[in-house]
Amino acid sequence: MKRGMKKSQVTIFIIIAVVLVVIGAAFFLAQYSKSKEELSKEYFIQQGIEPSLKNIQEFSLDCLEENAKNALELIGIQGGYYQKPTYYYDLEWAFLPYYYYNGEFLMPQQKTIEEQISLYINENLPSCIDDINFKNFKLSYALPKTTTIIEQKQVTFTTDLPLSIENKGKISVFELAEHPVSIDSSLFDILKIASYITDSHKENPDMICINCLAQLSKEKEVYVDFIAFEEDTTLVMIIENKTMPEPYVFEFLNKYGETEIENNVTTDK
Repeated sequence: MKRGMKKSQVTIFIIIAVVLVVIGAAFFLAQYSKSKEELSKEYFIQQGIEPSLKNIQEFSLDCLEENAKNALELIGIQGGYYQKPTYYYDLEWAFLPYYYYNGEFLMPQQKTIEEQISLYINENLPSCIDDINFKNFKLSYALPKTTTIIEQKQVTFTTDLPLSIENKGKISVFELAEHPVSIDSSLFDILKIASYITDSHKENPDMICINCLAQLSKEKEVYVDFIAFEEDTTLVMIIENKTMPEPYVFEFLNKYGETEIENNVTTDK
């Protein structure tokens, strides 16, 4: 009787052990499968591994997110512009727009900045999609159409781009528009401060309420710096370090005095 009980107990322990191993293996495979889906495009290329359809879809979303971040960085350096505005200072590798030029108020509207960001993505996203180049997959698409919305604490990007993916004779369509990308950003608040600085020149072109600006900057958690750029010209830099791995910089120029456009200042008029 005792021997039978002992044998039964051993059997039960073995069954439990097998169940635990199966559960552990299933968990491991699930984690492996999940991690495989999250691997980068470069990993598959380097290892010579064929990706899944879901991987291809994720790569296209990575392209959108990468271009969105690049667009935000560039329009920060260039004061909200991708294409050159009417008045700008040419740095060759980039340009700085004028928000105030001898009595002219030139700061772009938020809608214009959103359109400039969208234009960057529309022109640069296709090259990233084209780099998703795997032997058993063929990708085709029309020109992308992006809508950018600058909101408090984030910028949202929705790109209308039906991506046709052909694999082993089967074609599936991945609608990028159904997967908008949102990136944490203080751009909304930065534009509010840029507008305050620019509009202050309407009351007195030679003065600005520094205490008011300091209070506003504190509320928005950004740092504002004024740097002498050229004669009668100030470089305004608005900086925040909360939402990006590196400090985010938004900059533009203000020109004072009665001098005409000169030196590296270019006008498209």
